[in-house]
Amino acid sequence: MRQREYRIKINGEMDFIIISLQVLSALIEKIHSSPECEVSVDVEDIMPPEFTDYLLRMINANRFQERCFRYQYIMENPITRKELYEILRRQLSQADMEESPCFRSICLTDTFRGKAELDMDCSRPFFWACKDTLAKFIYTFPDGRRETLVIEY
Repeated sequence: MRQREYRIKINGEMDFIIISLQVLSALIEKIHSSPECEVSVDVEDIMPPEFTDYLLRMINANRFQERCFRYQYIMENPITRKELYEILRRQLSQADMEESPCFRSICLTDTFRGKAELDMDCSRPFFWACKDTLAKFIYTFPDGRRETLVIEY
């Protein structure tokens, strides 16, 4: 069988993209394991707490020095985990594969265990691409660089 390539990109504003290759790879793995297009994922399962802490320190330290760290839709200062997860949700909602949206909707909810969860409704093409164990996902950075995601099924 022939390996298929899928190009993924985060569109939108000039904000700093917080979605790393590892976060995107972990998300694709979770979607791959799901039996249906509607998927719920604990944020910490795709974005480790150490990475979250790093992002919070970096964003809060640079928020008013660099325009890309301002996130005009977040008024709180300093930004906390809750706001960082909203940035994640918003950026994922702007993700596309082959110029079509990856998700029909994404909601950020709190679970009864006190954890943050993303409730996503994947587009059919993205869902089936995630199910394809022969798929090769290529992420395009805002500056045009490309890198292949490492997916561990």
